[in-house]
Amino acid sequence: PSVGYSLKNTCTMNEYKFVTPCRHEGTIKPVKSAGKHAGKWFCRVKGPKVDALGMNVKTMYSAPFIGAAKASIAKFLCITVATVEVTASASGAQVMSTPIAQQKAASKSANEFDTGDDDELANFDLDAAISSATKQSPPNKDHGRKQALPPQYPMSNYKSSTQDATCSKDSGDLRKELENLRREKDRFNREVGLVKQEAEHIRQENERMTKDTEEAKEEKARLKGQIRAIREEHEMLQSDLNTAKQRRDEAEKEKHEAEIEELHVERSKLKGQIRALQEQRNELKSDVKSAVQKNEDATKEKYEKELKELGTEKSKLKGQIRALQEQCDQLKSDVQSATQKKDCAEKESRAALVKKEEYEKEAKTVKKALESHRVELDGLAKKQDAASKATLGESQPPTKKQKIGKQVKVGTVVKSMKVAELKEEAVARGIDVKELTRINKDSLLEMLVVGSPCIIKTDAWDEVVSLRKTFAEERQKAEQLERKRQEEIYRKKEQKWREQEKKRQEQREKDRAEEISKQGEFHSLSVPKKVHGCKLAFTKDLLFHGTPRSYNTQCTECGSRFNIEYTCEGCDYDICNECFKQKTMTASEKKADAKRKAAEEKERQKAAAERRRLQEEEDEKHRKKWDPKTHFAENIISPSDKNKDPDGNKSKGFTVWCSDGYGNDGWHSYEGSSTKEFDTTYATKKEANERARYLFQWKNPWGLGAEEFENHAYEVDKSTKEGMVTYVVTPDDSTTWSVGVVPDAAFAYLDNATRSRHYYDREDDYEATAGSLGIYHCF
Repeated sequence: PSVGYSLKNTCTMNEYKFVTPCRHEGTIKPVKSAGKHAGKWFCRVKGPKVDALGMNVKTMYSAPFIGAAKASIAKFLCITVATVEVTASASGAQVMSTPIAQQKAASKSANEFDTGDDDELANFDLDAAISSATKQSPPNKDHGRKQALPPQYPMSNYKSSTQDATCSKDSGDLRKELENLRREKDRFNREVGLVKQEAEHIRQENERMTKDTEEAKEEKARLKGQIRAIREEHEMLQSDLNTAKQRRDEAEKEKHEAEIEELHVERSKLKGQIRALQEQRNELKSDVKSAVQKNEDATKEKYEKELKELGTEKSKLKGQIRALQEQCDQLKSDVQSATQKKDCAEKESRAALVKKEEYEKEAKTVKKALESHRVELDGLAKKQDAASKATLGESQPPTKKQKIGKQVKVGTVVKSMKVAELKEEAVARGIDVKELTRINKDSLLEMLVVGSPCIIKTDAWDEVVSLRKTFAEERQKAEQLERKRQEEIYRKKEQKWREQEKKRQEQREKDRAEEISKQGEFHSLSVPKKVHGCKLAFTKDLLFHGTPRSYNTQCTECGSRFNIEYTCEGCDYDICNECFKQKTMTASEKKADAKRKAAEEKERQKAAAERRRLQEEEDEKHRKKWDPKTHFAENIISPSDKNKDPDGNKSKGFTVWCSDGYGNDGWHSYEGSSTKEFDTTYATKKEANERARYLFQWKNPWGLGAEEFENHAYEVDKSTKEGMVTYVVTPDDSTTWSVGVVPDAAFAYLDNATRSRHYYDREDDYEATAGSLGIYHCF
């Protein structure tokens, strides 16, 4: 639509819509409110630039002209005015009906342009708006005329008249149409005049607004000057204030310095007093020290004299004890010899008795045998007489067989007897059992004499065994009776002890009750209810069964046995000084105490962490010191198969040997020098010497760690011959441990040398740890 539509007397303003090539769109409407924007138009813009600003709609105000609205939109979007396409919408709103009303509204709106839209109105290019409106008009008259017609103009009449003029070519109609066109032309000329007047009015209004803007700028500059003057005055006042503060601070500083000086004088006085008190204290200390020293000297002399007397008496007693020990040893030796002689005499007498009994039995046996032989001889004589009589023809009746006495069971020692039977026979004859443990059968037969009477095969031995069995049974019965008697005695003693203990406990409780009643007067300390509901007494003033209560009690709150301060005997309640302080603290004191404890705990943890760190460093240093890997190469600690082979270096290297055994010390059994066992062979002396040191200290036969081995008071004999070392050590009451290095060719010529390898460095055999604490393992 053309700008001319807004200036027509009967025109109403529609709501306009606009679009731009940069995909922005929106509406242009008049402001309906009567506020500061009354009489203006507002434009609502939507599009990418508005979205980029974080807004849904951008609202702008302009003068009530399409050109001004388009110019405002083009300025915001940074495009030309010609690219803003504006179209009228169907719904509209009434606007100013005459140019005079528009001029009044424009003047009113111009007077109210004191907001942020002043710059847009001041920079409005009226010529650009007019040229933009002119460019929108087409060059031909018909199209321009059609576009210039208002919406209320009957366009259908114009089209029908044109069609009639074309089709009928009637001259009357043509003259009418021509007259109409003339009138239309005059009307357009009048409208152009009005547009020019409006343009002139807008230009004048623009100049007035420019002048107002300049006045506003001058007012702004004047206000800025006033603000600058106010700021300078403020800075001056601030400097005066700072100067006053500085003077006040200086006065306060002088006052504080005077007070500090007075305090220094007071402190010097107090220091002098403290120094005098310290001198007095030192004098008292010296006096006390001298008195204590004198007392100590006197006591020392007394004690030394007593010690000398005690030493003399001790030496005398030692001499007497030594003499008594010698006498005791002599008596022991005499008793031992007498006991041995007695045992020998008893053995001899027992053997003599046995032999006597054997001889008596043999004599009885011989007598019986003689009697039987005599009887037999008598029978034989009678038989001979009978035979002689028979030969003589005399008939004699046969003689009866003589009865022989009761047969006696008799046996002899024979070689076919078993070892157990022979040992039983030896015991029966009185020989000690200990002497029979290591004797074989031949020695037993030689001792018992083959063919001699065997005691265990006689009836008398059976009776002896039976009697022994009877005696054992009677002894067992007697032991059972004695055991029952002792149990009865113990039971009676225990019952008696329990009765006595019960009486003692009753008396103890009675004494304790009397003690509590006597000590009731000490319970006079009133304490808060949160500590205890009863009155308390000082623990140091109380007794418990005759001894100080502090020796036999502990804090009821924390269980501590130290610093028990207060007690209630009626409730058996005790509390230490620390718990009493905790219970009587205020909230602020508890908070401060908690902070102090937290700080102490933090400091303690810090100190503990530092100790742990130092201990770990010490342990690591200790571990590295006694770790064989820090001293020896891998082939020294774990020799290869070639090193363990006696022929590994083809007799051109150096052999490491070791031996462990007792020397000729006169105490242990000695069968010559100990065996020298093969360990390893190395190509160089250096490697062999290092292996010898490792084997000697780290792989010793006693299973000691290297540190423990070194710290013991062992006198190690180290010797070097032609660059080859030898280590020898002999601990007290132990074997001699030797490790040495010799050439491979010389090892075979050592005393008791063997090519068999030892076991000291094998796994699961004498595992030696690094240090007595076992920090690491050598294997």
